[in-house]
Amino acid sequence: MLKKITFGLVILIVLFMVFNLINQIIEATRSGERLSEAADAVYRLEIKNKQLKNKLVQVKSQEFIEEEIRNKLGLSKKGETVVVIPAEKIKAVLGTSQVTEVRLPNWLGWLKVFFK
Repeated sequence: MLKKITFGLVILIVLFMVFNLINQIIEATRSGERLSEAADAVYRLEIKNKQLKNKLVQVKSQEFIEEEIRNKLGLSKKGETVVVIPAEKIKAVLGTSQVTEVRLPNWLGWLKVFFK
């Protein structure tokens, strides 16, 4: 009888140890997955950081500043002439006509549909 009780306790202890070992293996696998996901996130952020640094160098360059001044502010260097072509002339030359659609507020559109 004592052998059976001892054998049963040994089996219970072994099962408990196996259960804990399996749980530790699963947790280690999950930790590895989390670590690889974090490493991927760090890699993506490093790439984005490099791109932003390159963009910063480009934005700080004199050529970029001059281009922005010319395009957005319409300024020019000494000795240059700025030519502004009216939109009507461009449309006449290109032969396009812009039809602008007047967009009514949503509630007014539904009001016109039902109470015309």
